[in-house]
Amino acid sequence: MGSVRKLATVVVIALIAVATAVTVYTANEPNRRESETTEQQNTQIERGTSLYITYCLQCHGPAGLGAAEKGPDGTGSMGRTGGILNQAALYPADQLATLQIVFQSDDPVRQGIAEDWIRFRIMYGLPSEPQVKQDGSVQVQMPAFRHDLNVEQINDLVFLIMHGDWNYVYNTAIHQTGLQVCEQTPEAERTGMCEGDMHDAAAYPTAPPKADAEVDADATPTEAPAADGTDHAIEAVDTAFDTNAITVKPGDTITLTNSGFLQHDLYIDGLGIETNLLNGGETQTITIPADAAPGDYDFWCTVTGHKESGMQGIITVVAP
Repeated sequence: MGSVRKLATVVVIALIAVATAVTVYTANEPNRRESETTEQQNTQIERGTSLYITYCLQCHGPAGLGAAEKGPDGTGSMGRTGGILNQAALYPADQLATLQIVFQSDDPVRQGIAEDWIRFRIMYGLPSEPQVKQDGSVQVQMPAFRHDLNVEQINDLVFLIMHGDWNYVYNTAIHQTGLQVCEQTPEAERTGMCEGDMHDAAAYPTAPPKADAEVDADATPTEAPAADGTDHAIEAVDTAFDTNAITVKPGDTITLTNSGFLQHDLYIDGLGIETNLLNGGETQTITIPADAAPGDYDFWCTVTGHKESGMQGIITVVAP
């Protein structure tokens, strides 16, 4: 009888353990599914970015600005022929809401319209393939890719355009094309452009950083430097600062000039100072606090992905 009770007790404990495990698993199911969905979406964006670099980069550019992309000096045109995919970078919110096709929207109806339009253009080009005359009298603005890409690849590109982060696309494109330039250009290898993250600077259309003297001559601060301090200039060019090390004294000023076409800022950790988010061509001056203690302080651009791409450095504060 005693052995039967012991067996019954073991069975009950086992059933309780199983029930507890099932309850915990069921309760965590939404989180597990959400995590799996996020991972799948990130993978899809990575695949879409790789396809974008291969098939779309030449016409639409690394930032998805297409024909609206400016030249390396921030003026003129880069000469691209693609449409504007990164609409949020060019249109204010009120104007973006008036566009017939909005590629990235929280509105399910607009999402459906955009998805159908993007998929059709990728598959049939512009003008759409059946309308193109074989005599060559119709200029093809965008080729059809339905013969080059399978259904999954087209889905990846559509998802990227609708949900991707253009900072990530830009940084990845510059990094990969920089590697290709370095691998194919002996001169870049000899001049050290392929060392470390410097290969990114060799990637078209990134403009090379200016020499310090040239930067100082071109910089136009929006705020006057302190009368008893020295002004130090930092230039942001796409995903690079022209310098990664500056020595300053309390009371000195630092002027950030954004010469790229993406937004940039400058944040100095430990000193509690930072610039606003600057558009291309804008400048802002910040002042090193008078009570700043001597030492090294990290600085970087806070835009997603820019710090990881090399937009960071050290500011050394020395005693006056």
